[in-house]
This record gives sequence, structure tokens and C-alpha cells, in this order.
Amino acid sequence: MNAQGCQRIVLADLTDYAAGELPEAEAAAIEEHLFSCVECGARAAEFDALVRAIPGAVQSAEVGGFVTDDVLNRLARDGVRIRTFVLSPGAVVPCAVWDTDELMVLRLRGDFTGASEVTLSERVAGAEMVRATCQVAPSPPAELIFATPADWVRRLPVVHVDVSLTANDAGGERSIGSYTLVHDGWLQR
Repeated sequence: MNAQGCQRIVLADLTDYAAGELPEAEAAAIEEHLFSCVECGARAAEFDALVRAIPGAVQSAEVGGFVTDDVLNRLARDGVRIRTFVLSPGAVVPCAVWDTDELMVLRLRGDFTGASEVTLSERVAGAEMVRATCQVAPSPPAELIFATPADWVRRLPVVHVDVSLTANDAGGERSIGSYTLVHDGWLQR
């Protein structure tokens, strides 16, 4: 996706630029274009405001969803305390968050080949609590990263959280994997 009317800067580059994750030479080239292109400059300002708002929204338990490594790195640099779990299809993993954690991150591994879109469903005691969809890049990743405010996790009782990923591709819908988190409550230091 490019800024409307301009084909110079793709969405991924603009996102990385706003997050401060581009090499210096690439960032300089984008800045040069932003100063001369009103449409891309406006889009960059929107992304910058979004990136600056993320830590506060995460800390207040208002935001959860698919994120990139660049966003996680930015949050960590901004002091957000992150608890991470890596899950492969079929995994059953004990999980808990500390009272000081602000974000729980699931690194969900699977075969995303051919997927154009992936849908995540989180079920707690059989009831769907979270449903989120993200687009998949043409060169599929080895994992997708889903972030949940730790405060939301702390509110859960001792329970199993079932997570499933479904791909939408040319052949229709297919399961990528099911993952189970055995939530043991929250821990105090």
C-alpha cells in the first residue's frame, strides 16, 4: 500500500521509518521525499503519532493485536516491560505474567506459505474473547507476533487459553495451527 496518489514510499518502509528502524541512508532518502511530497508527509505524520501513542495505550490495556519486531523493539526501548512466549503448532505452554509486565507477546510459528491473510482466535473456557486478522507479506514469515496487554491477562482466572490461527489463501481457509496456554494466574515480585 502506498500513500494515495504517490507510489514512492510503500507502507512497510513508512512504518519502519516512523518506528526509527531504518538504516541511516534509507531514512535519509525517505526524509528527502517526505519534505517534497505533501501526501507522504501527511501519512508519515499519522504514523509518527501512532507510534508515539502505542506505549501509553499498551500500558493502559487498551491495545492488543499483531505487531512487528520493529514495534516490539521500539516498545522495549521506551521502557515497556514485555513477557514473551514462543509457540509452535500443537504446543501446550504454561504461562503467567508478573505484576510488573505490561505486554504479553505470543510468537506464533507455523506454515504461512500461500496465505494472504491470517485470522487469530483466542478462546477462554470455550468462549471467543479475541479475534484479529492481519495481512501476510508475499514472502511469508516463519512466525507472527501477537501482543496482548498484560493487564488483560492478569484478569483471567487459572484457565486454558486456546489460540488458533487460520489462513485465507487462494485455496480457501486452512488451519495453520492450534496453541494452548495454560494460564496459571499472575505472579507478584
